[in-house]
Order: sequence, then structure tokens, then C-alpha cells
Amino acid sequence: MRISLILIAALAVFMAPNFFRSSWDGAAEAEIAETAATEPRLVAAMFRSSWCSACRIIEPRVEDVRTEYEDAAIGWVKFDFTLGRRDSLAELAEAEGLSGIYSEAAGSTGFMLLIDRETGQVFEMITMDYDRDQIREALDRWLHVVERLEAEGV
Repeated sequence: MRISLILIAALAVFMAPNFFRSSWDGAAEAEIAETAATEPRLVAAMFRSSWCSACRIIEPRVEDVRTEYEDAAIGWVKFDFTLGRRDSLAELAEAEGLSGIYSEAAGSTGFMLLIDRETGQVFEMITMDYDRDQIREALDRWLHVVERLEAEGV
């Protein structure tokens, strides 16, 4: 009985939606491509897990700064490796147009990548060494670069 309850609880957690990114629901490939095309070009992708000590340092800083960028053209994505849900995370990466980056970084945690969604270029890796001001500076810097690229039609 106790094992059954544990299995049911584990299944419920595994099947729960990704709380950080709840808008993806397993849509058809055409819908995924359309969604990715309408998403912001600059992506802030957090690679984390609950057992990662660096994550415990960087995440509160990112969350504090993130509230200041709610209206900015930034796509926020979290890849949470806590429960080892690599298949669903790979699907999230595909939906976000980040499969290549995900393949290279999958399983690594404790950082956030600022990525150009259109080219797949990693602009910058935010680590626990960044304080809140440095995170803001990085976001501002790459928002400006993306705005220039889009203005030039690149």
C-alpha cells in the first residue's frame, strides 16, 4: 500500500506540467514551429536541478531580476533535470527551437544561457559568479544587440 502511494505520488509529479513554462501542451509540429516563430528572439534558458548548489545561488538572483523584465522581449525557459525527465525536456527544447543547444548542455546545471533563437548562437552564459547587476547588464546588452539585428533585418 505504501509503495503504491509513493508510485502514485511520483507519477503525479512526473506528469505535472512544467511550472516555469506552462504554455506548451504538446501541440502538433506545425503549431510548434508557428509558436517558435512568434516567440521573442532572445531566450534566457535556465539549466537547473534541485540538487545543484550553484542553482541555489543563481536562481534567486535571476528571479529577482526577471520581474524587472516582464515586458521585455525575452523568452524564459527552464530545463529542470531534478526528476530526470529528459524526454519531456527534449520536447520542450524542440518546441522552443533550442534542440541543438539542449543536446550540447543536457544534464549540465547551474547556469543560464542567453541565446539567439534564430541562429542558435549562445550570447552569454550566466553563472553563480554573476550578481544581480551583472545579470541585468547582460540582459540589457543582448536585448540591445537583438534589437539592432532585427532592425537591420539580420
